[in-house]
Amino acid sequence: MIKLIVDCTCEMGTAEAEKLGMISMPMRMLLDDQEYLAGKNLDNDTFYDLLPKIKTMPKTMQINANDYIEVIKPILAAGDEVFVISVSSGLSGTFNSLTQAAKELNSEHLVIFDSQTFTLAYYALVMEARKLIAQGKTLAELTKTMEALRERVRIFFIADTTKYLVKGGRISFVKGLMADALHLKPIIGVVNKKLQMVGKGIGYNAAKRQMLRLTQHIDLTMPVYYGHIHNSEKAEDFKQIFTFEFTEKREIGPIVGAHGGPNAVGLAFFEQTSEQIAANTPETTKKPSILQSIKNLIHKDNKNA
Repeated sequence: MIKLIVDCTCEMGTAEAEKLGMISMPMRMLLDDQEYLAGKNLDNDTFYDLLPKIKTMPKTMQINANDYIEVIKPILAAGDEVFVISVSSGLSGTFNSLTQAAKELNSEHLVIFDSQTFTLAYYALVMEARKLIAQGKTLAELTKTMEALRERVRIFFIADTTKYLVKGGRISFVKGLMADALHLKPIIGVVNKKLQMVGKGIGYNAAKRQMLRLTQHIDLTMPVYYGHIHNSEKAEDFKQIFTFEFTEKREIGPIVGAHGGPNAVGLAFFEQTSEQIAANTPETTKKPSILQSIKNLIHKDNKNA
C-alpha cells in the first residue's frame, strides 16, 4: 500500500486529508507573537479575521526534517510505501527538509516529489496522485506519471493588491509601486518553480480578459479548479468569463493567503500535451505553449531591464 503525504499549502488541512486517506502536514505560522499550526488549529475564517489587525507581516516557517521523520518512519515500519508531495522548492525550504528526512530514513520504499508549484495547482497534482494510487500503480509508475503531469499543471491568479506580495518578497517594491500607481491588477503564475508576474490588466476586468489568453491550451479532459482568497462571491464572478465547467472551488488558506492577500482569485488546470496542441492547431496559426510564451516574455523583460 502507498501512503500519500502532502502539506497544508495544497489547501487541504489535517481533517480533510484524513477523510481522504492521506496525511497533510501542518505548517507553523507566527501572527505577531502567537504561533499557530496552519491546516490544523488555524482555520481560514480566523486567519482572515486576524490579518488586518496584526502589527507585523505573518511569518511562515517550513516543516522541519524531524516532523517528516516522525510521520514517515512508522508507516515504513508497518511495511507500507510512502509518496510525499511538497510545495515548490522554489517557494519554501520545506522540500529541503524533506530531502534531509529522506536521506536519514534511507528507504527504497519512500519517494519524495517536488510539486514545483503551490496552492490550487499543488492540489490538482495531489488529487491526481490519489487517483493513481487507487488504481494500483506501483511507486515507480506513480512517480513517472506524476513527473509528466507536473510539466503540464498551470496556475494563474489575479492579485487584488500587491501589498502582501511585496511585503512577502514575492515581487519587487518597484513593481508593486508601479502596479498600484497605474491601477494594474497583476496576474501571478509559477515559472521555474517560483512566482512570476505573467500578465496584467488595467483594472480587474482587463485582467480577467487576459486570463482567457492564458487558458487557450487547457486540457478539458482533466480536472479544472478555481479558488479565492477569502472572497467566494468574487470567485463566482471570475468563473463567469469561462465557458467550460470547473471541477471544484477551493478557498486559499493562511500560508498562501498571507502572501497573496485577500480578494485574489484564480484557477489551476492541466495544459494539453504538445501532441494535443499540434493536433488541434492549424499549421498556419500554431503558437508556443503557454509556459513557453511566459518564459519568452520574462526573458525579454529581463533583457530590456
